[in-house]
Amino acid sequence: MHLVQVARPTQIADAEPADCIRSFVFWANLAAQEASGDAAASTSASRVVHRLQGSGESQTYLFTVVDGPSTLGPVSELGLPQISATAPSPELDYVGFIHISLPLLEERNTAEIECVLCDLPLPGEPLDAKGLKVATWMGNAALKLIQQLGRTIAHVGLLHPPDTAPEYDAMAEVYQSLGFTQRHSERQLAIDIPEQPVAALFPPGLSAAVWRDYDIPGEHIDDVMRLLTVASADADTGTLSAEPIVWSRQRLEEAHQRLQSRRGHTLLVALLDDADDILALTELARHEAADPEVCEWTLTVTDRDHRRQGLAQLAKLTALHEVNRAWPQVRRCYCSVAAGAAAMNALYARLGAREISQSSAWELRL
Repeated sequence: MHLVQVARPTQIADAEPADCIRSFVFWANLAAQEASGDAAASTSASRVVHRLQGSGESQTYLFTVVDGPSTLGPVSELGLPQISATAPSPELDYVGFIHISLPLLEERNTAEIECVLCDLPLPGEPLDAKGLKVATWMGNAALKLIQQLGRTIAHVGLLHPPDTAPEYDAMAEVYQSLGFTQRHSERQLAIDIPEQPVAALFPPGLSAAVWRDYDIPGEHIDDVMRLLTVASADADTGTLSAEPIVWSRQRLEEAHQRLQSRRGHTLLVALLDDADDILALTELARHEAADPEVCEWTLTVTDRDHRRQGLAQLAKLTALHEVNRAWPQVRRCYCSVAAGAAAMNALYARLGAREISQSSAWELRL
């Protein structure tokens, strides 16, 4: 076995994703769908190609694990043979993929690793001897790669059905053997969006504003940045090594630009008091290349001085109404919530959310 690096794409406007990208997406989606039982648990080839381009916030790498003779081609900066992320690209005998994401602003010692096998065992079954050999080789190779990239903390995630242990994921035994320990757990939820959601009843002195695709009025930008920073600082990440994101106008503008370049869309709902100050925010997002009936709940935060007043629920009910208006084709919303976040889990239960999977985050310091 040997590694082949997928080159960072340069111009992708009219390019077709290469065979290596499509193969990675197929196997990654299959694993996620088997764990969740939901076909919407997926990504698209175009999104993977866009992420490989990188940004000022993160850089992503994709490596194929090839069984067979050495691959010929240009050599990457990591000393590996390199193939294109867009067609045409050679068809190789892939046995797995290593996907690595490096944060560039915070957590600059950390790398997020995803190892994807091409020959998956039956759901919940352990790897056979051949699969274990490939998976262990991939795990070791991933750790060497992140060290080459200057990172000393590795994070991996495991996905499994509700009411099962992380060991349901075939990669669990490999990560445990390499020394990873579990640091966090989350629940993945799905909500059907009713055509006529429960009405959001606003008390006197409170109103809502809705902004699409980060088109935020100038007078509210500072308040939005403040609450986005609070959301990151107060996020439940268990005992993972994590740093809060500090938002700035430049970072918000860069996020807006990435959204446009990656054909994404957002709805940001703000609750305002009679002084026009923002008390709560909630955000939904969707991507043009994804299932048109699906969106994702990416953020909900209430100002610290105004919590336990039902504002998060009010913001979410408002958002459900706005989805019907802005994205009438969207019928389901997905989110991920920390298992220990009792208040947020209770809120989603009141909204009719159902659990489709569980995930756990694991860490290793090198």
